[in-house]
Amino acid sequence: MPRYYSAQEASKKLGVSRNTLYAYVSRGLIRSEPVSPGHRSSRYHALDVDRLATRSGLHKAPVQALQGATDWGAPIMESAITLIGDETFYYRGQAVPHLAETGSFEQTMALLWDLPDTPLPQPEPGLQKIIETAVKGMPAEAQIDQFLTLLALLNQQDAAAFRFTPQTTIGAGVLMTAAFLRVITGHWPHGPVAEHLTAAWQRDSAAQALINSTLILTADHELNLASFTARCAASAGCSPYAAVAAATHTFFGRRHGGNTERIRGLLHEADGRGSLYEAIASRIKRGDPVPGFGHRLYNRDPRASFLLSRLPDQSGYITQALTASDELMAGAYPTIDLAVIMLEKELALPEQAGTHLFYLGRLSGLTAHILEQYNQNRPIRPRARYVGVVPNRENESRDNHDRT
Repeated sequence: MPRYYSAQEASKKLGVSRNTLYAYVSRGLIRSEPVSPGHRSSRYHALDVDRLATRSGLHKAPVQALQGATDWGAPIMESAITLIGDETFYYRGQAVPHLAETGSFEQTMALLWDLPDTPLPQPEPGLQKIIETAVKGMPAEAQIDQFLTLLALLNQQDAAAFRFTPQTTIGAGVLMTAAFLRVITGHWPHGPVAEHLTAAWQRDSAAQALINSTLILTADHELNLASFTARCAASAGCSPYAAVAAATHTFFGRRHGGNTERIRGLLHEADGRGSLYEAIASRIKRGDPVPGFGHRLYNRDPRASFLLSRLPDQSGYITQALTASDELMAGAYPTIDLAVIMLEKELALPEQAGTHLFYLGRLSGLTAHILEQYNQNRPIRPRARYVGVVPNRENESRDNHDRT
């Protein structure tokens, strides 16, 4: 549901008087509505207030506004891929929950790659053969490490990818998706991704629908850490494979996709207690963090809401998580990180399957950002505001004078 500010909160956020706030409403800059039917007090759409505050901050105090731009702050880049709204999000103007309900992951990939009416290409056979030979010769190691090794190999072998055209970049995106499926399932896909995973994991059609939806919901989320990393690498002239490799390391950092490991630990603790609610309560009492709850951009993460409302709740953990949100965590609701681990648990998928689904979906978004960055054809090179030791210019001038 939408987030709102009271008049006091909105005025403070904007740094303006109540009268100025009301003027913004009358000019259509901020939406407002009664707190309840027949009530004289109004509440104000948080998304409108936040956007206006960002614009105002850039004009009033540009240095301070830009200082926070890389920490959920002011937008710093233009993109036509994903719009994050107040209660949902969109891929190229289409509501993602609707896509997850009605479409296929392949259709979403085509949409993200701006190919809405064009079938996706097949992986290049020669490169596929190189990958297959490499995979068969690899020692039994972590699957993500195997995939990173393949990305390094493709960076060497696929010279065409360095043309940076939409065709070659999309071809790389298709190949990377297929290669990752080969790594995590042991087989190359021959058909829809969700169908391939369902067969590999020996699950039913209901599970397939949830897997398909998860891939769509996780495909992109604007300038998250991994996507921004991919764009920086692409702007430097790296191949799609090198850009995705950089983004992959970022994705599995503990503050991004790697957070799923901490959530898995929370569920293991809950299994030991026989209650997720009790595990959360215990952590709160100890002052320990509770991963998987609360998103900076939403009141309720629409991706988590979509999945949790459709998953079976055989363990009772979903109900307990939502109850804990209300009763213990001041309305900090589950995030997509928690939802994918709940999916792994409730569908009895292989260990790490939830994290792998999250990453597999995000591969398509990474490719979309790389495509867009190549098209923009300029480096990402922000400046730093120096806060270190101030040079002693007087001594420097004296030294130069002495040398002369």
